[in-house]
Amino acid sequence: MKSILSVPALLALALIVLAPKSEAQQPTPTSAPSGPSAEGQKLMAEFMKLPEEQRIDFNKKVRLAQKLYQGKRIFDALQVIDELDKISKDHPACLSLRAACYVEMRAFDKVYALFERIQKLTPQSTNILFNLAELEFVTRKWEMAHERFTKLLPLLPESNNSLKHLVELKLLLCKLKTNRVEEARAMQNKYGEWDDTPYYYYARAAIFYHDGNEEAAKKTLRNALFIWRNPAELSSWQDTMIEFGYVRSFYGDSQSDVDTVNPTSADIAPSELAPDAPRIAPVIPLDTE
Repeated sequence: MKSILSVPALLALALIVLAPKSEAQQPTPTSAPSGPSAEGQKLMAEFMKLPEEQRIDFNKKVRLAQKLYQGKRIFDALQVIDELDKISKDHPACLSLRAACYVEMRAFDKVYALFERIQKLTPQSTNILFNLAELEFVTRKWEMAHERFTKLLPLLPESNNSLKHLVELKLLLCKLKTNRVEEARAMQNKYGEWDDTPYYYYARAAIFYHDGNEEAAKKTLRNALFIWRNPAELSSWQDTMIEFGYVRSFYGDSQSDVDTVNPTSADIAPSELAPDAPRIAPVIPLDTE
């Protein structure tokens, strides 16, 4: 079975830094080709005017900030990002790292503003469009999430089934929350059970939960776990169900409108239903080179 996403689990950070072409990474398959806006090109030109030694130091500090973030040393990472801002203000690397830190702190209003700022620099980036839609989703702004995911879907390349199918699952869930139930039902069998993503199982489980058939939903999730074997490959799909409220997070949820159907039966281990750590709003690679 293929891995569902090339991006890590939620709250992970992969970053393509604006760098000279010889240093820049190639575009990732998770996003359609896109380039910087005029403002982004200007920022890049200004960055390239810096002395080479200063640019090298900048990239070293970006890697340090990433390492601190990955080690959950969030405030130390923010301190390094503040230093980076003094070298190149509003560099996408800094904006993305700062957004990741604020996600960890659940400061979603600040995250949203940062993603909007990055979008101005790379307006056609499907990665940023996904993150903006995902922020609407995890903050339960269902109508806005539905609108953003609907606009994003046709922009995703057909070759990237994993991300495309995950977005379709999120869109199905948004339809359930916005009284588009028949549209959601029409989506549940869009892909077969032997497809290279687990969409079939999670879409059907979502409909079962909506209809109050908890046992059928849990059985469907167990089937997905049995077929994929490695729970890590299902993490983004499981996280989506947790964010929506169909699967209980074992770390609590302060939202008042979480769905009341929360499977906790011992026939599915907690480690299979919930991630090892709370995960909110993915931050995925920037295609800004």
